[in-house]
Amino acid sequence: MKIRVCQALVAILFLAGIEPAFSQSRAERQRLDELDQKCEAARDAILPAIIEWKIEQCVKYPPSPRARPLTREQCVRYWSDYGTMTRQRAALDLPACEEAYAARRQHRSR
Repeated sequence: MKIRVCQALVAILFLAGIEPAFSQSRAERQRLDELDQKCEAARDAILPAIIEWKIEQCVKYPPSPRARPLTREQCVRYWSDYGTMTRQRAALDLPACEEAYAARRQHRSR
């Protein structure tokens, strides 16, 4: 019985010490969310141009010297989802995204 009480007290003290480190104020969460939204807006603005460039490169240059050239439809099908979660996150080196990432990293290090 005493062991369970001691374990419960240790767990309570441990959680009480950790909770302030992970808590966020509503204003801080809103600020971080706004930075994330700016990043997503910047990405949404630039990704169509990147996708079009990728498609043009795909049509002009085959995947390897021995491969047959791909048709525009094949290239569009392959590159149309570029930058989404299913493949990779593209264009994260934009200033708005770097700012959002730095703010999240700084907040976690507190």
